[in-house]
Amino acid sequence: MKKLTIGAALLTSMLIFAQEKDTIKSNDIEEVVVNGRYYQKYKLNEVSGSLRIQTPIIELPQNVQSISSQILADQITLNMSEGIVRNVSGARKVEHWDNVYSNVFMRGAGIATYMNGMNVSSTWGPINPDASIIDRVEFVKGPAGFMGSMGDPAGFYNVVTKKPTGKFANSVRFTTGSYNLFRGEADLDGVLIKDGVLDYRLNLMGSSNKSWVENDKTSKIIVAPSITFRPTKTTTFTAQYNYQYLKFNQPGAYLMSNDEYASLNVHTNFNDPNFKKTEVKDQSLFLSLDQKLFKDWVWSTQYSYMDLNYDGGSWWGTFDPNNKDILNRTLSNWQAKGKNHIFQTYVRGSLNTGNIVHKIIAGFDYGDRKYNADFSSFQGKFPINIYNVHYGVDPSTLPSSDFYSLNTTAPFYNDQGVKYTSYYAQDQIEMFNNKLRITLAGRYTSGKTYAGYPNLGEVKPDTAGEFTPRVGVSYSIMKDFSVYGIYDKTFVPQSGTGIKQTTITDPFRGQNIEFGLKKDWFGGKWNTTFAAYEIRRKNILVNGNKDLNEGNPFQIATGEQRARGFETDIKGEIVKGLNIVINYAYTDAKTVKDTDVSRIGVQSPGNAKNVQNTWISYRFENGTLKGFGISAGYQYQGGRQSWFGVDATKDQSLPDYFDTNFGVSYAAKKFDINLLLNNTLNRKLYSGYRGDGGEYAWIYNAPRNWRLSIGYKF
Repeated sequence: MKKLTIGAALLTSMLIFAQEKDTIKSNDIEEVVVNGRYYQKYKLNEVSGSLRIQTPIIELPQNVQSISSQILADQITLNMSEGIVRNVSGARKVEHWDNVYSNVFMRGAGIATYMNGMNVSSTWGPINPDASIIDRVEFVKGPAGFMGSMGDPAGFYNVVTKKPTGKFANSVRFTTGSYNLFRGEADLDGVLIKDGVLDYRLNLMGSSNKSWVENDKTSKIIVAPSITFRPTKTTTFTAQYNYQYLKFNQPGAYLMSNDEYASLNVHTNFNDPNFKKTEVKDQSLFLSLDQKLFKDWVWSTQYSYMDLNYDGGSWWGTFDPNNKDILNRTLSNWQAKGKNHIFQTYVRGSLNTGNIVHKIIAGFDYGDRKYNADFSSFQGKFPINIYNVHYGVDPSTLPSSDFYSLNTTAPFYNDQGVKYTSYYAQDQIEMFNNKLRITLAGRYTSGKTYAGYPNLGEVKPDTAGEFTPRVGVSYSIMKDFSVYGIYDKTFVPQSGTGIKQTTITDPFRGQNIEFGLKKDWFGGKWNTTFAAYEIRRKNILVNGNKDLNEGNPFQIATGEQRARGFETDIKGEIVKGLNIVINYAYTDAKTVKDTDVSRIGVQSPGNAKNVQNTWISYRFENGTLKGFGISAGYQYQGGRQSWFGVDATKDQSLPDYFDTNFGVSYAAKKFDINLLLNNTLNRKLYSGYRGDGGEYAWIYNAPRNWRLSIGYKF
């Protein structure tokens, strides 16, 4: 609580210190980027064009936080799992195989992953977006009907990848650090045909690093070319291709014990060097076409194809009932393929009726996301003493190479997918010289989801069609100060077996009511956002009373979870050379309706009641220290709950989390160097869960470690 008090006092002092000046606002989607010798871009005024809307962030009737690539560079963040969420109030990474993909929670639930405005979420995917291809990351809090209406009402994050800028701006970067980290990047941005006719960009990255745990190594390669072609002044075509190759010993370094969390050495690893390594190949293609029709009306079309292939295995373990120190490891196949086809087309523009301006968006979305995997288990056990681990399992006892294949006839061949079509229209009505903005919108989505093992029984799809309205209001008290309110809904198809073998088809439904304040300070150099909300998740499937169904189990779609909270964000340049990111979120997410009264009041899985982050970066711009900089930050999470589920039989609470960072840097016109010390206090940081058998399972974060990044622009 002391840490929270200090953080709150710092927030208050910043607000008192600030003086009002007019904000810089724009009516265009594109943002003017100021390039100075030491300029750091922490605050972004506009959302990316991939979010479709043509409204400055301060005027949006929703809490949207945009994280620039400059922040990621200052924090030497390498991928989505490494702390990008620290820059957004209430967002947090929840572990599970976090070497592969990002499991991000916000406002009491897991949120979806978008790339360039398209929902690319999948089982165990997509692969962690790498910082080398990220231009910015946008966190949209709560349902957002302008992007989609099928999903959890907590929101989503949108990774905007790097595209050609139309300028010659080349750079290379080398990063090294603890645990044999070696990483090289190249960003080649230029012009093939002048006057914006044909531009290109090529991003390359290769890295290799070991880990703080034994017998663990990860290698990664990225090739990401893109072009922008403008055959006419009114037509723009962009094509992006991203190839990621990843090879690692294990997806997540889980440890287990019957004693307590963190009862084993931080360097311990239960994975054996002779177990199969995993290779992942991830390819994605993004195509977009923008055609200006007349005045400010634009017709946009996007298509994305993603191909994800896993070739590997995984292990898990259960304890020997006669010896709590012996963990019997078992091996499973992990052959998987994921394919996404996503298509969007929409028009946007404005028209006037008297003194009223209507900003219109109308369009059609289509998505087909599939995932197939073989999770077959190998018949054999590989016991270890968790307090005296010995490596080197006899290779002759391990599965043959034939075992690791995608067998569509295997009992545990898994078939999953999501398919939907959606129609959307929105009118943002601007009145009184744009002091008042009213958003009226609606989306109709017809969706189908399915998941199961077809060789063990029929896989029945869950289908639903829903109309979801959206109503928002934003009012500018001053040019740089606005207040807003929003109501939006979402749903997810689901099915279950009801009483007397009836089929439940009521979809899961979510809704969000939110109010907030937004303020730009010092001519728009930094801003503050405050939001309060209530999210309801309804029609959750819960167990019925078996006595009412002749002793047979059945389900009822009557469960409900409620998330209430408030959050505040401060971001930007407070005074010349001083950039900050400070945020705090209080989230009370719990079950409020269930047939099992013992679950009522239980905190929602993956939630943390209090999350407070601070990052401060200062660069000297005059005197003998000109160009030098210092940075420091911390992450605090309190009231943590594991992701294991509300029906868990053991207490899922986790201890508070407090991480610290400190860095020094130097920047010249073309050269920069940044040294960062992570987990400065060398605390045992971890997240995990407690199984129904009473065992503790957790994943450690890295102990104290350093990173050095050197960049050159040419």
